[in-house]
Amino acid sequence: MAFLNDIKKEICDTAYKSACCRRMMLFGILSARAFITEGDEILLRMTDANATALAQKLINEQFGRQAEKLPQLHGGRLHVFRFNSFSAKKFLTELEPRFLAKRPPFACENCSTAYLRGIFLVAGRITDPSKNYHLELSLGERADAFRAFFEREYHISFKKAQRRTETLLYLKDSALVEEFMAHMQSNDSVFRFINCKIEKQFRNDINRRTNCEASNINRAVDASARILKVLRKMEAQDLLSSLPEELEATARLRLAHPEESLAQLSMLASPPISKSGMNHRMKRILAFAEKMKIKI
Repeated sequence: MAFLNDIKKEICDTAYKSACCRRMMLFGILSARAFITEGDEILLRMTDANATALAQKLINEQFGRQAEKLPQLHGGRLHVFRFNSFSAKKFLTELEPRFLAKRPPFACENCSTAYLRGIFLVAGRITDPSKNYHLELSLGERADAFRAFFEREYHISFKKAQRRTETLLYLKDSALVEEFMAHMQSNDSVFRFINCKIEKQFRNDINRRTNCEASNINRAVDASARILKVLRKMEAQDLLSSLPEELEATARLRLAHPEESLAQLSMLASPPISKSGMNHRMKRILAFAEKMKIKI
């Protein structure tokens, strides 16, 4: 939750000076969480206290209305308030059939970011990137419209899911999560996300190399144990002398130095040979053992 809280705090702390951007941030909030009641009022439900305070401030600033706070629900976690505004009702009425069907009326280059931030502020969740990559938006019955909107406006393809009574749009691809955050211009959080991603990749690379090295060591140990078992059986049956001269010398060298690696053993040979040459001789010894019916 700390990572999510940091992003939302960063959004709330951003003071847009342009009235158009402040209005688009409010419209983003209304898009995600506001509904027109049967009593022809706007009902807004939010869970973040800082976001609630910001929304109330923007409603008063943009619509000249004081939002009436209703009794808190679900142990005080859900903030619900209502207000009346012709502009807000017109916006919500046109939201799906018109507003999301074409490019929103962004007045400046920062309006798009402000709108996206408003949506995420009240409907977004993101997991700590050090654990996994998951960003979701709880958008209810507007999920399908917003899914098309994000694809068209930001070229980001969300997946859709149902969680109990919530309809969600979500991203699990780290590159898409990173891109969405970049569109919100949450710079501090993006840098933190990228750093976590690099650290995870670095750890994964180390783990892969470690596992690969461990696997190679295990194979080498198994091969060494196998050849020693064969050589000891051949020695017990007095069959080492039946090997070609260079293989017999190699076999006796291995028996004399059972703990040495192939590289070390190759240097002890007379004359010294390469590691691959020593490995080739071991394979030839095993082939002779198979012809002699030495069971491994």
